[in-house]
Amino acid sequence: MKPYRGLIIALVAGLCAVLLGLVLVGSGTNAVRYVRENYTPVAGASQTYECRGDRDSTARDISNHERPDADQLNEDTRYLRYGDDMIVVGRSGDLACRVQLDENSRTLRSGGFIFLGGAFGPGSPARSAGGSSGGVGVK
Repeated sequence: MKPYRGLIIALVAGLCAVLLGLVLVGSGTNAVRYVRENYTPVAGASQTYECRGDRDSTARDISNHERPDADQLNEDTRYLRYGDDMIVVGRSGDLACRVQLDENSRTLRSGGFIFLGGAFGPGSPARSAGGSSGGVGVK
């Protein structure tokens, strides 16, 4: 047993380190989760929450929690992009201010927010590896 003692200790320590890392990553609160846990849902409106104060103070609160990849103001609405997620803060119907979550935004990926600038458009071709996508008969 003695020859394997160091190996067993190293494996157990490595496993503990991996588990601790997973717990720390899983306990982190991203901006979408922060809104869900800290803002009041609007009755009858899916993924919509009441603002805390005005548009700018609400957007600042969310941005202070997690810095967005992009932040753009268009007319009366502020758009915060977090990867493929969008958080839209602004006027909506009878609500003076609302927070709308658009997770894994298909609209963002398809270019629906391109009017906000390049940071809100689909991934650029510069991210691709180039060449063809492969397939039968493609050279």
